[in-house]
Amino acid sequence: MNFKEAIQRYKPINPQEKMDKEVVLDYIDQFYENILTRENKIAHMTSSGLILNKSLDKILMIHHKIYNTWAWTGGHADGMSDMLDVALKEAKEETGVCNIEP
Repeated sequence: MNFKEAIQRYKPINPQEKMDKEVVLDYIDQFYENILTRENKIAHMTSSGLILNKSLDKILMIHHKIYNTWAWTGGHADGMSDMLDVALKEAKEETGVCNIEP
């Protein structure tokens, strides 16, 4: 499933999410030729992952040096259209853990 289909299938849980979904889909339609790259300064796609251990009682976080905060992994699509692949790539790059599974 491509990123636009995934967003179209998403079921908003409140009015704000419904509005956000509409805005994101509108941006995808307006900027489709470069929505997957950082060239688009208005809007571009990113993907994140929440990494849990097998017993689901711990979360792997990374320290963001620029913002001096703890966060989950993620990053820019940089031309990739499969957001799961983006999330997995970023998780592996940022943590060094190679056996991450969706």
